[in-house]
Amino acid sequence: MNDYSSALPCFSGGLSLSALIAICTSCWYISSNFNAIASQVLFSKFDANEQDVQTVLLAQLLTTSQLVLGTIFSITFFTCHRLVYGKTQGNSKKLIKKKVKVYDLIIGVLHYVGSMCTNMGFAYGSASLVQCVKLLEPIETLILMVLAIIVRDNILSKSWDTTKLEIQQIVSVRKVASTFIIIGGTTLLLTQKSMQPNPKSITFALVSGCCMASRNVLKKTTSSSNNSGMKGGQKEESNHGAFVAGVQSFTFITTMAAIPAMAVTLLCYVRNFSPLNALVSSLFKSENGALEYLGRAVVFHCLYNVFSITVLSLTSATTHSLMNVGKRIVNVLAAAAYFGVNLSVSGKAGICLAAVGAFIYNDNSAERI
Repeated sequence: MNDYSSALPCFSGGLSLSALIAICTSCWYISSNFNAIASQVLFSKFDANEQDVQTVLLAQLLTTSQLVLGTIFSITFFTCHRLVYGKTQGNSKKLIKKKVKVYDLIIGVLHYVGSMCTNMGFAYGSASLVQCVKLLEPIETLILMVLAIIVRDNILSKSWDTTKLEIQQIVSVRKVASTFIIIGGTTLLLTQKSMQPNPKSITFALVSGCCMASRNVLKKTTSSSNNSGMKGGQKEESNHGAFVAGVQSFTFITTMAAIPAMAVTLLCYVRNFSPLNALVSSLFKSENGALEYLGRAVVFHCLYNVFSITVLSLTSATTHSLMNVGKRIVNVLAAAAYFGVNLSVSGKAGICLAAVGAFIYNDNSAERI
């Protein structure tokens, strides 16, 4: 087990675990709200319906900036961590020496495409609309988990009876029932006139959820196979150690995602793509605060990911998943309040249904894959 216990007081500052989780969760929710609102305000400075090329380029520029800043922050964190706690911790060294495998590249591309589609969703629709659609991510994850089991067992030449048993352990009656509850609640939210559902925004939000769910399933299946030989006691870590491991995972995923994002952006720049040059020029010359909101969206995107990983390191995966649903509901309410979107009685009922469905959905069976 990694020797992080001596560093824990420095990390927690003497706070109790519950207080630390509460503070980090609050920061996670707040920074996520600011990111969603800043992104929507940024895209509102441009007419997404009239200038599709400019909208795509702005989303590309925003996504690249978010991923690059996340990478810079993470690498800086590991550098400072190694200077403070010494070379014996070795996390930054392990990160640099980590061998990149094919599935690492796939995970990175999925993270990039998912982040890009989220920003495209903000471009064509409201932040409330995007977060409503994102409530369906647990269902997308469930479907992909089943497909992953079928593909994995087929590669390993397992019998169909074994595969069916594994699927039954995941697709329980509880999950099926909660799936319909979540769909019902989300439908009530999306059918409100005040929500103004945009087909493009809904499509991009669904694709984003599918990419992020695919990333999580692929990462979970590959990591579980690597850790299959570990005993339960070997998996226990201090809060500080778990946090560092979480940031290390975030660093690697973000770096793998930043590579294709930068490649696409640089390709457009090198080929002297005039719309990109015009967009960058207008951002710096604009007096409507577009550059300021771009900076906010980039910074708060990095912060909410860091706090999300911190909460994950201090809680179980199931608890974090529930908190993530809570974050989306808070995002819906915050964006609706900020942009003056009035939620009807059916909309409020939809939020309650989605929350109940998510609570029922998140049982421990999801951790078996």
